[in-house]
Amino acid sequence: MVANVKNFPILLQLRRTRFEYHFRNDCNVNYFRGVYPSFKHALQDAPNTKRHGYDNAPAARMYKERTERVYSTDYPVLYWLTKFQSRIQTVFDFGGHIGVHFYSYQKYFSFSNLTSWTVCEVPAVIDEARKFPLYEKGTILNFVTDVSNSDGYDLFLANGSLQYLEWELHEKLRRLNRLPKFLIVNMLPLHKNTRTITLQSIGTSFCPYLLRKRSEFISGLEGLGYELLDEWNNEEKSCAIAFETERSLDHYKGMTFAWKH
Repeated sequence: MVANVKNFPILLQLRRTRFEYHFRNDCNVNYFRGVYPSFKHALQDAPNTKRHGYDNAPAARMYKERTERVYSTDYPVLYWLTKFQSRIQTVFDFGGHIGVHFYSYQKYFSFSNLTSWTVCEVPAVIDEARKFPLYEKGTILNFVTDVSNSDGYDLFLANGSLQYLEWELHEKLRRLNRLPKFLIVNMLPLHKNTRTITLQSIGTSFCPYLLRKRSEFISGLEGLGYELLDEWNNEEKSCAIAFETERSLDHYKGMTFAWKH
């Protein structure tokens, strides 16, 4: 009964108006709203009260606390890094921000066998990374801006980043001369039934955001010759798209793949 009353036209409009105010103006939030045919359309509908995307200084300064500790969502990644330890020397960390995983994982995973940890990020984030007090030029940590630089890496890691790109991972990997041996994807919004592009407020800016269909994501990688080794739920992560209950998620996914050829 209460749910029905909330959806009376006049009350629903009031709820939408109130949410839009908070979506436009609140900081330190994680809001989602709208369903769009493309990232371009999502950005066209983004308010002008904040910047757009991660390629700006305020967004680049986020997540510093993640260099100092790991979170519950990190433990499946650390488990598989340890399992692959003797078989990987190079890591391509797609969307790894200023190197948050490079710094925080060293407390739990030995880097002694690694010769390169490459973070792929946007220019503003890379600029911030090189100012970070823990950064030392000449170490195995380095930065690039193009995913095509992942050619020949042993491990491709995407830890909460693929949802910010409209392209599909298997399409990018198909263009490489030598595929990564292993893939670890984590904190990925995968829906059982639908594919949805929405708009996210991360507090400092607005970002187009893609919820993929689980079966399509897996089949795309299997078509390249990858085998799904493991799958887990990120129960701490959710995506509540305002007024779109059927498209929302109460948890995210993590997966590990190995190339069979």
